Amino acid sequence: MNVRARPGSIETAGVRSRVLGAAAQLLATQPAEDLSLRVIAEAAGVGLASIYHYFASKEELLLHLAMEGLETLRRDIMALQADPEIGSPMRGGHRAFFSFLRTKPALFSLMFNERMLARHAEMREAEDRAFLAYQAAVQADSRIPARQQENAARAIWALGRGMAAMNASQPDGQLPPDIAEKLSAGALYLIDRPPEDA
Repeated sequence: MNVRARPGSIETAGVRSRVLGAAAQLLATQPAEDLSLRVIAEAAGVGLASIYHYFASKEELLLHLAMEGLETLRRDIMALQADPEIGSPMRGGHRAFFSFLRTKPALFSLMFNERMLARHAEMREAEDRAFLAYQAAVQADSRIPARQQENAARAIWALGRGMAAMNASQPDGQLPPDIAEKLSAGALYLIDRPPEDA
């Protein structure tokens, strides 16, 4: 990934932030493949040439957007797994993961887009960092035997990735609310089922 702007520039940060913010808002209403740099530029209030100054292509812009989303997810997982009111680190990680999916389904699908992940090592690395935050939540849960912690973390992560793919397969980019709620509730049951059900 090769962003052309000078690092550390206040102007660079402002323009990049506006462009990425506009792209994220547009992504909430239309599929990523339908976005155009011209429309993003108009929504951000900048010229098209300005976008090309910071991003070489639409794919590079979407890559940055996906990586920012993965970093936000990582921070959310870290914050909620440490919240004593949630009840357990795994429950906190679950809440962060599925809240992100529920509130930002199009961005979530972009973050786990198989083609983009296959093309961009830095995106895979960003996902790995987010996964390691989730794995830390599983490792902090005393109910999971140490030898099964990574296995459990990867299985639950794969469930979230599967839900991203299911979202992406819908015409409007998101699952019907009742199906999304059932999947989230089912995942929570598997993660944190009551002792009498164990």
